[in-house]
Amino acid sequence: MSDLSELISSKDVTLAAITDFLEKMDHPERIEQVVALNKERQIRLWEIAEESKSLTLDYLVPGDAKPLVPYPFEGKNSLPLFTRFQKVFYRDNNNDICGYNKQTMMWFTGPGYFMVQMNPKNEREIQIDYTRIPSEHPPKWPEIKSNDIFPSRFIYGGTKDNLRWVSKDVVIGRAFRMGEVPMPNWFVLCRKQPI
Repeated sequence: MSDLSELISSKDVTLAAITDFLEKMDHPERIEQVVALNKERQIRLWEIAEESKSLTLDYLVPGDAKPLVPYPFEGKNSLPLFTRFQKVFYRDNNNDICGYNKQTMMWFTGPGYFMVQMNPKNEREIQIDYTRIPSEHPPKWPEIKSNDIFPSRFIYGGTKDNLRWVSKDVVIGRAFRMGEVPMPNWFVLCRKQPI
């Protein structure tokens, strides 16, 4: 099988089979196939990854990374429009992991800065928390703004995204209102540079 979407749609597919498939690809193809996943395949991948192995914060940014060095992931969300984006992570000078959403509508929706933590309700998942914003960012990045102001509050306000492990370079995410109420929004991320 040469198509990730087709594999995910297989009735009895396992996460191990998906992981093996992804890790046998060269990296440009891996990104191409991951960002081609539609909403239905993202939902299915989220479900398949429910019992995935644990993530750690170092998955996003290595523990020994220098402060304010960006680590980008290519992303695709399940929204009807403007589905491509990057989530770019970095460690600040306190060694906290932070980031923002780089996308074409950023001029309107805002950069969507966030801070990252482990999900307090599931120790295997990482949580992207838009209710907390960093105090510093890498040089030449957009200004940090609250996610509670118009129009950002309609996109990021009160939102926390949970991430599940899929492979060494791929995670699947879902948005939650205040980390509690599931929202009908999923997204998949693939590391821009392989590890």
